Amino acid sequence: MNAYLGDRGGPFSGGYWQFRKYSQIANPAPSKTWVFVDEREDSINDGWFAVDMDSYDPLRSSGHRIVDYPASYHNMAAGFAFADGHAEIKKWVDIRTAPRLRKGQPLALGASSPNNKDVDWMQERTSSKMVNPTRF
Repeated sequence: MNAYLGDRGGPFSGGYWQFRKYSQIANPAPSKTWVFVDEREDSINDGWFAVDMDSYDPLRSSGHRIVDYPASYHNMAAGFAFADGHAEIKKWVDIRTAPRLRKGQPLALGASSPNNKDVDWMQERTSSKMVNPTRF
């Protein structure tokens, strides 16, 4: 599940929305905010799928990191379910998003992945910077 959704102490990246109510999901809109994702079996370490937003706003793609890895079981793609109820299959364009599976060996999480377009895609659909944190 998207680590920026639900009741939790705070977001993975400070300064970004931790959406606790559906009415808070405005930027990105519910149709652009993912809730569930297929996670790789060698990346699963908890019930939260963390996306590092620190390189998002302002965009510094040279600082991208992949914290948790999405699955690539669907021909180098993963399934995402969005807050408005629709689902999408996202085809990965950067091989670093889908490293080779080594059965029984967990991936090193939090890997640097500069200029990874897949990280761009996930960040755009995960959360947004808190501009007015008192609006709710």
